[in-house]
Amino acid sequence: MMARHKRPNKQQPSCKVPLSRTKPLFFLSLFAAVLWLWMPNHSKSDVSDKVNDVLRTPMNLSTSPIENDSLTAILPVLPHSFEGLEALLSPFLVPSDTVREVFLVCPQTILSDARRLLKKILSYNDAVDHPNISLLPYTSSSFYNSTLTSAVFRVRTEWVLVLDSHGLRGLSSGQQAYLLSPLSITLPVGPNGFLRFPANFSRILVTSDFEPAEYLIPPFVAPTYLFPRIFSHLADSDPWLAFGVHVAKTHLEKIGGLVLPSDISNLQCCAQNFHLPSLETTRIQHNQTGILSADNNSRTQKRRISALGHLVLAVPHLEDLRAFMPVVCRLQSVGHTISILLYQASSSDTIYCSSEGCALQCSTLSHTVPTLHSWLDSLDASPDVIFALDIQDFLSATFTMVLLHEPYRKTTFIRLPRADIPHSEWIGSLTLRELRNWNVPEITISVITDHRPHSLQRLLTSLTRARYFGERIGLRINLEQTADFETLRVIQNFEWPHGNVFIHRRVIHGGLLPAVVESWYPNSNDSYGLLFEDDIEVSPMFFAWIKMTVLRYRYGGPENISPSVFGVSLYQQKMIELRPEGRRSFDARALFTTDGILNPSTPYLSQIPCSWGAVYFPEHWREFHDYLSIRLSEYSMKIQENVIPDIRSNKWVKSWKKYFIELVYLRGYVMLYPNYANFTSLSTNHLEIGSHVKDQPEEEYLRKKALFMLPLMPLTNASLPLFPGLLDLPEQKLPSLSSLPVLDLMGKLCSASKLLERGTKRRTELTGCSATISLTYDARELMCLEEFT
Repeated sequence: MMARHKRPNKQQPSCKVPLSRTKPLFFLSLFAAVLWLWMPNHSKSDVSDKVNDVLRTPMNLSTSPIENDSLTAILPVLPHSFEGLEALLSPFLVPSDTVREVFLVCPQTILSDARRLLKKILSYNDAVDHPNISLLPYTSSSFYNSTLTSAVFRVRTEWVLVLDSHGLRGLSSGQQAYLLSPLSITLPVGPNGFLRFPANFSRILVTSDFEPAEYLIPPFVAPTYLFPRIFSHLADSDPWLAFGVHVAKTHLEKIGGLVLPSDISNLQCCAQNFHLPSLETTRIQHNQTGILSADNNSRTQKRRISALGHLVLAVPHLEDLRAFMPVVCRLQSVGHTISILLYQASSSDTIYCSSEGCALQCSTLSHTVPTLHSWLDSLDASPDVIFALDIQDFLSATFTMVLLHEPYRKTTFIRLPRADIPHSEWIGSLTLRELRNWNVPEITISVITDHRPHSLQRLLTSLTRARYFGERIGLRINLEQTADFETLRVIQNFEWPHGNVFIHRRVIHGGLLPAVVESWYPNSNDSYGLLFEDDIEVSPMFFAWIKMTVLRYRYGGPENISPSVFGVSLYQQKMIELRPEGRRSFDARALFTTDGILNPSTPYLSQIPCSWGAVYFPEHWREFHDYLSIRLSEYSMKIQENVIPDIRSNKWVKSWKKYFIELVYLRGYVMLYPNYANFTSLSTNHLEIGSHVKDQPEEEYLRKKALFMLPLMPLTNASLPLFPGLLDLPEQKLPSLSSLPVLDLMGKLCSASKLLERGTKRRTELTGCSATISLTYDARELMCLEEFT
């Protein structure tokens, strides 16, 4: 019932678009045949005797070596496909240079009929050399027991072609040719691949190039060594999913298979020797005329990696690259080496983008280098930073796993939502050191609220709509004991898509001072607190300002880091409230212009702590807690003592800012403030009735409100040219710390050394302690109370 074939010259396949086929059938039948691959060769006179002999044969570890380019096909024969057996076998009843054996898997109930039909079919093709064809009946006992243990090491061909009951029907001749004569790819390959999601599975649509998949269903071809030695755990409800998981575990990229393209001709399947193109590396040029044709004939030579840094952008499509071009081109312009992977782009895609003076090195994946890890290994040096999209495609899911291994464990991975890319130009202003520290800061938003539900709803809405550039942000909502039902309802119905939410409600009324001070406490020196009272509203770009400034002035070079900087304000000062004569209007740009500062648009440092949207640094907030404990205990001085002479905040006896201002004055601390045109701000204060704003005539209230309301910076939008953007800064980047103007509590220009001198002098007057102090963030040392506990 079996015949050996001769080896004529390989026929060239033709290439046509295949039909879509998805229906997987009879998993146990196919896996029984897979196990048969390891069974020894026996007498060919009787199929049933052959099966029984195999199950009785002891394991022989000295099997003959695997023949290169050899393939065994496994085809289930079922009652409903029985009459079409000749058509199913027709692709194998021709001379082949690769196919050595075909196993027909059938239920025991149709074995006799299948044997007679097979003899009849082979008698019609007696003059044709064809592979060995054998029948394999399956039962649960043979599949799970004897066959399992007897066949595990008995591999006889290099490849296994696993079919469903449709065989190769419905596939193009090009796809059939690939499955019968596969390339040396170390993954299963077939037309039907799937991705897993938390709630369901998604089939990968037919494409023009190989696509990674988590698992395949038949038909597919795979190297025989990929099949695990123990198959029992794969005989579940979905063995192909289990097999894909097993394959993924053997590959660093966690890929379970590759989806065969819809049109093999796009991959040059019909070329001599059936070779597909290698990894495409093209040089893309940018000009004002738009998209140009790629020069696929010119290959760039390997280059020396810049000493500044090696940055990688890995995105699926050309459109994603275009959106990120302002960032990429700016980073390259300062000397960084940029490598770009368009991992879902076809090698035939046009990959030129228009950008004057910006030439980038781009690559696309192909079948010979189908994984992220393979592509990274092909680069001249390991990347310092990888940018990618925060999306749920398969390759993006492998990034984290790849970066867990050497030499990529020190690579910083930055994932950005696609919707945030058009608003990410500011990222191009960051230095390599700042980019490398992208994932280090841990920023928590803390909201303080009582019984202003409409104000709270407005703040939460603005926070939700803001852009967070892939960050997971924890949100703390701190409720006073007197919070009303409507406020509770707002919180109950609120959904925060950017991270975890923690709700804290006081059981005893505490007032605004403890509500703010106890709303957040740092857990490390990389922990930062964003504090908001509920009458604040934020710009959609507020977090970009915080991220950009924290990275520059906390993680940038030593020249940009100072222990005197205690935080970053979102609010742009328009009033100075601390002068003893009362509040006065303030315009930083006008002040800087008058004093001849070179860049009046520069951000600046001020001693005034902002309570209308600001981030506070961990060391200073801890020190403030200790300082407040000392002051409220009256251990060092009476609570009525004025620490700062002639300042309006001395009257704010119930305000946390009174005490923070004291600490700032004694230490010479400063906060960073924005300084955009037209007082454009990252937060604004609606000045609503509450602890500090008393009920008053409407006309007077509206007049005061206008003093504090500021325009919010919108998202980057060419249709809003009158509004400044985040990079409307000197030289379109944050200035060095030493170049920033410094203002005292009265809004007057000063120097950092002068501020420190004032504070030290006042400390001596208050405590009688003249010992030199260091900036160790120790309030006990500051107040000469080392023994205070």
